[in-house]
Amino acid sequence: MKRLLASLFLVLFVGACETQTFSALDEKSPEWRLVFQDEFSGRGRPDPDKWISKEYNRRPNDDGPDGWWDPTNAYLNGSGKLVLKTSVIKNRNPDEDSDPYDYASAMVSTEGKFEQAFGRYEVRAKLPHSPGWWSAFWLFSQSVHHVDGSGRDGTEVDIMETFGWNDKVHHALHWDGYGEQHQWSAFSAVRPGIRRGWHTFTLEWFPDEYIFYVDGQETWRSSAGGVSQNPLWVKLSGEISSREDMANKWWANTPDPDRFPDKFVIDWVRVYEHVPSAE
Repeated sequence: MKRLLASLFLVLFVGACETQTFSALDEKSPEWRLVFQDEFSGRGRPDPDKWISKEYNRRPNDDGPDGWWDPTNAYLNGSGKLVLKTSVIKNRNPDEDSDPYDYASAMVSTEGKFEQAFGRYEVRAKLPHSPGWWSAFWLFSQSVHHVDGSGRDGTEVDIMETFGWNDKVHHALHWDGYGEQHQWSAFSAVRPGIRRGWHTFTLEWFPDEYIFYVDGQETWRSSAGGVSQNPLWVKLSGEISSREDMANKWWANTPDPDRFPDKFVIDWVRVYEHVPSAE
């Protein structure tokens, strides 16, 4: 009987851990006010009042990811989760590439729905397992393309990127567009076991500094480029590159079509604005 009760307790404990909505904010003072959230209830497409999902062709692309973003690969699973799937598809540009297959992932963003300058941005997610693609939680706007020698007029903020199949979580800042004037700063945090279970990824964006967290632990802080003062919108995405020379050099290693489909699963997204204390 003791062994049975112990086993039952273990099952209940694991189940509770699997469904908890841990947030590093749980232990913080009420200096943050919730202004945007999605718990991803229901089935089908993500809430159109909060998210957009466009089809986008990145092929050919000599400098980075070259797969597709397909709106049908972003869906609610009926269990309170948003799924961004990466799958093998028939090559849609056979005249440009001899490969018989191509890849499609997905992206959702709050462009035109919600954007904010400064605040706290947080996601709880399970990371994909297959080499060859990467998941990302990031902030963006068209102001990132402005070139003035500073990121104050717009910076792409990569709160979390996980490349390939390893234990690293990447944070990055990109400003002054993506051409010859492009500037960037990045940091990689090694987090053993990050591919297992649920994890929380957080950015606190202040007027003079960005602070990054993984599971409530600070991993990087930076003001590189000069902190953006412009509003940014939220993006969740999967990226892939099937060109071996680019994949092995910059991205997430060469994808193996036998390992797909694979999923990036999101439990919730929450955004807060900072409410300074009255002291």
